[in-house]
Amino acid sequence: MARVAGVSRVAVSRSFTPGASVSDAVRDRVIATARTLGYRPNAFARQLNRDRSELVAFVAGFIDNYYYAVFFDRLLNELQTRGWRTLYVHVGAGGDAVEALAQASEYPVACTIVAAGSLDVDAIAAVRAMGPVILAGPASALPDADAVSSDGGRGMALVVDHLVGRGRRRLACISGPASLASARERAEAFGTALAGHGLAPAGIVHTDFTEPGGVDGMRRLLEGPVPPDAVVCGNDAIAFGVLNLLRAETALAVPRDIAVTGFDDTAPAAWPLIGLTTVASPLDRRIAAICDLLDRRVADPSAPAQRIRIEPHLVVRATS
Repeated sequence: MARVAGVSRVAVSRSFTPGASVSDAVRDRVIATARTLGYRPNAFARQLNRDRSELVAFVAGFIDNYYYAVFFDRLLNELQTRGWRTLYVHVGAGGDAVEALAQASEYPVACTIVAAGSLDVDAIAAVRAMGPVILAGPASALPDADAVSSDGGRGMALVVDHLVGRGRRRLACISGPASLASARERAEAFGTALAGHGLAPAGIVHTDFTEPGGVDGMRRLLEGPVPPDAVVCGNDAIAFGVLNLLRAETALAVPRDIAVTGFDDTAPAAWPLIGLTTVASPLDRRIAAICDLLDRRVADPSAPAQRIRIEPHLVVRATS
């Protein structure tokens, strides 16, 4: 390219380096030559020669979840808009999280965003070895890392207050796997909120954060002598499974005989045939907070860790 443009190799390098010392005339000539030759600079090779990497590792394990599918899409788009490139690391069930993280650590990563719900001790150590970490969820696994999460405790309190205010007294909870911090937090917050009204749970069940998990959890609750008059679900997917089970296999009418609530306010929750009462946590605010923390952490790696909790609100629909 230097030969065709009639400039030195140094001039070519500077022309593709923001802020480098090169005249506008030379830069324009190099860029024009690059277009003619169909040349695109190798971003990975370029960042090897810089002090600051543009690569962010994104660790996740459940991209088929309604909420997280949208969350991931918007987060990755915002990262791209801010000039970051993303290395996706999948640590789903059945995979070797430590090996996946070890492979990711071979790349020059500026920061790692972790949205996986649960990592074992070895995987946590592997994440730490990659450098600065931002948790897109509860901070219990890495208490010294930056973290952004929805205030699950507040969300559950809103749901319980709403249901008790409408006369419900036999409230049960179906949350996600007990191995996940978010699932434990929501189940515990449910019990605490009920105690504030002088009530005890009609049942607390841990299952998968999926529709089949909701079906399984509801079946287990119906094994008792008296069914609950409200079921508080740890996410919308569980609630969808509960609604399907109730409507397909029982004579219980929603919400006359039993109320059902979700958590996350995914798009299907607002569909007229579902009309799910659910807790909403603004995605745009959560994503902006994660990206702001990323920019801050890379600019100042020694800055104190920040914990940001996004305030939720209740969306009341037909199921309660």
